[in-house]
Amino acid sequence: MNILQDLKHLKHISLPTRPVICKCLIIVIGLIVLRAIVSPFLAINSSEKSFYESATLDLFPGVRKDKFVEVPQIIWGLNNQKIAFARACLTAKYLNRSLLMPSLSASLFYKEVDLLQPITFDKVFDFNKFNARCHGFARLARYSEVSNHTEPFILQKGSGRRWTVERDLDQLQQSRLGVVDGSEVIHITGKHPFLWPDHWPVKDYARIFECLALAPEVETEVVKVISKIREAGRKARHEAAISHNKNKMDGLTDLPVQYIAVHMRIEKDWMIHCKKWEQRSNLNEICSSKGEIIHKVSQITDLRRPVVVYLAVADGLLEDDSVTSGWRVGMIAYEKKKLGVTTIYDRQPYLIKSAIDFERSYISWGRQAHAVRMLACRPMHTMSLEMMAAHSDG
Repeated sequence: MNILQDLKHLKHISLPTRPVICKCLIIVIGLIVLRAIVSPFLAINSSEKSFYESATLDLFPGVRKDKFVEVPQIIWGLNNQKIAFARACLTAKYLNRSLLMPSLSASLFYKEVDLLQPITFDKVFDFNKFNARCHGFARLARYSEVSNHTEPFILQKGSGRRWTVERDLDQLQQSRLGVVDGSEVIHITGKHPFLWPDHWPVKDYARIFECLALAPEVETEVVKVISKIREAGRKARHEAAISHNKNKMDGLTDLPVQYIAVHMRIEKDWMIHCKKWEQRSNLNEICSSKGEIIHKVSQITDLRRPVVVYLAVADGLLEDDSVTSGWRVGMIAYEKKKLGVTTIYDRQPYLIKSAIDFERSYISWGRQAHAVRMLACRPMHTMSLEMMAAHSDG
């Protein structure tokens, strides 16, 4: 009788626990099944990973992807083209539209527009990186994304003195409404973007510039130039070790090779332009001579000498070829020919040559007064303006 009572007691204890055990088993089985489903995705390669990451980003709101802005070909020098591109991006952003990938200009002609050689944006800059970095702020689109369901709306940019900044902004405001906004594509004609009235804060330009990265093919050429600069730095260090007390140089030879790249704005076309600019603005701090540039570079602290100074300059536009002379002791100046990289540059159009130089130029002189122009001179990586010297791994 006692045994039967004990069994009944056990039965009453076990009954409430069965649902708990079942629930636990179901959870365990569910986790095993979920792991089996998810595990293939955890082993995807980098290209597949970027696809899934971009798909995740698209879940968040941003610039409209079914409305577009098309702009005229962007022209002139690299700095001006970067500013014009940023202005076009910010205009499209204001209209809450994607900017159709613009044509840049591979050649440098100021008046002979018919001689300009168009080059697509993605031949110079990385299209995907731009959209990833600027996600939610601005967006580039390819022409293949346009469905052509509606005729483009032609937006003619005004010109002349009567076309004020206020009138231009009013035109953009009207383009955000009604029939114009219903068009799939707004095609802006007239002046090219660099000459458009400027409505946007400097910080927005900075954001666009930070989204720019060189196309992989151009970056490959940059790496080749950098390897030559490092090689020159190692050679200079070795020669210094021989000519000085070797024991004093032992610690230096173990340190990473240090170099500094300077974009010298002393070409003929720039000097003519900046002199006129100084006269119009009644300023005398826009142009810089070679001597001023040498003095300012020599004032940079924390440079372990000897140091290679790579001069990024348009050799063909110089008034003389003495840019490598006159530098201070311990500062060894190299230009393209002396460095042995002319073949790298010669096979590239003007715009690519400039992009290679700007990516490695940590200082840009002559002096430039406009804040946006200063931002455009910044290299397209994330180092701050104060980091004038470039450190490598040797």
